[in-house]
Amino acid sequence: MERLNAGDLLPKSQNSNLPMTGHSSKDILHQSNISPPPRMVSSYYLDPISEIWSGCVRRLGWSIERSNDVFASWDGHGTITIGQRADLDPDDHLGQLVLHELCHALIEGPEKWVYPDWGLENTDARHLANELACHRLQAHLADHYDLRDFFAATTDWRPYFDCLPKEAMTAQDSEMIKNWSHSFRLEVSYAQRLDQEAVLLATQGLQRAQALSWLSELRSALHTTRQVRELVSSYALPQSIWLNSQ
Repeated sequence: MERLNAGDLLPKSQNSNLPMTGHSSKDILHQSNISPPPRMVSSYYLDPISEIWSGCVRRLGWSIERSNDVFASWDGHGTITIGQRADLDPDDHLGQLVLHELCHALIEGPEKWVYPDWGLENTDARHLANELACHRLQAHLADHYDLRDFFAATTDWRPYFDCLPKEAMTAQDSEMIKNWSHSFRLEVSYAQRLDQEAVLLATQGLQRAQALSWLSELRSALHTTRQVRELVSSYALPQSIWLNSQ
């Protein structure tokens, strides 16, 4: 069978002076005087996890935006804003930050949804138990899909999250409390009281998720995330979060 070259696919009058290698298709089109109309782009690529969790937020009746102005924030009017990729830690992803904000919403309850950032203050310790409760609820929900590491808390709060017991809604033992209280420079007795309050708040948040019919949407998003992870993990590099998650 006769072998065809790329130029053989063009009319003879147009291919006689075309180079056979080393040029892009745009170069060939230019040299052959072919001028197709500009390609109309009607869709764009987004990270699958971002798509899943943005969709979860929409299904709950809210919207999500990305901005360089914040790390993660709630505006009190139905919009969660997450920082751009460059603003996040290397192991962060939109799903992790969205789940964290949704857990805040559940712990604080609808009466606090009208306030920016759920009415929480992060410049002092007055709402520290609320933050720790959010970590517990986040871990509990992720545990049902073996995704605790994938949805682990970010920034300087990570020591507490990493010390959570296997059953995320149960109290920590004294050794666990010593480990994270040292990182936060807290007295062990005070840290223990905070942890006990966090268990109570997280339990109330889980009950609220059931009462508000949020659990089905959260579980759907977590289940789909796990499916994606299972597909991607066999292709992942050793340091990838896809491979390291348990």
